[in-house]
Amino acid sequence: MKTTPLIAALVASCLIAPIASAESYDQTITAIFGSGNPDTGWTTGTGEDGITLALRAKNRETGSTANVSGTYYEPVGLQAPNNNRARWNWEFSVDSGPVTLDQYDYYIGIDLDTPVGISHQIVDVASFPDNSYGTAATLNGQGVEGPAATFTGTNTIAQQSQNLVFWAQDPTVNATYDYELFAVAKGAGYAGEKLASTTITVIVGSGGAPVNDLVAELAATAASHGDYVSSVNALAKYLMAGGIINKKEATTLTVAAAKSSVGK
Repeated sequence: MKTTPLIAALVASCLIAPIASAESYDQTITAIFGSGNPDTGWTTGTGEDGITLALRAKNRETGSTANVSGTYYEPVGLQAPNNNRARWNWEFSVDSGPVTLDQYDYYIGIDLDTPVGISHQIVDVASFPDNSYGTAATLNGQGVEGPAATFTGTNTIAQQSQNLVFWAQDPTVNATYDYELFAVAKGAGYAGEKLASTTITVIVGSGGAPVNDLVAELAATAASHGDYVSSVNALAKYLMAGGIINKKEATTLTVAAAKSSVGK
């Protein structure tokens, strides 16, 4: 599994085979589900068979899909005025490449734990009754919704947007969620060899962990000193915007990161 801030090596509900996939960030993929969705901010994994899988989180209030190397920072709470949805969605895209979708099986690991750590519920992508389907020629928001049995034999793209409340999760608590999307050979099951995979981390509010723990995780996974400083700066801005820390505390974090020897 991709090493990102706040991912612990705990998968409580299943055994998952190794990943065979090259991962990229901030990718642009046409969002065929729902009119007006942004095309940006996807974290993608591409397999040798031409399969491209993508995940992202999206702020429902601003449309932002900003992230730091596949880690998305989202606000706590319910979206006004109806207050019946979390303020953000997690979203996926499956592109089967040169063959139709029905040639492979696709699964999503949905993290149901609010603290740091992973407890995946594995869900078959085909089980969603209202995925949007299309091809490389489908325009933004122009996918056709319906059951997998009707559309996977003639299309190469399936997409969907999900909210915490659909999974009986509480949007009002600080939490860290990890999601994984992967493809396997037809009939291989979720424990089969992964032909492609991608993962994201969504930190909601303070992430269900003390700020010092968040910074320590960034230090542990930094590829370089510049990467560490950039990640801490992004974290400080987010925590300050959410009222979790004040400006003085944000400055202390960023200055300490710049003066540190992490990544040198």
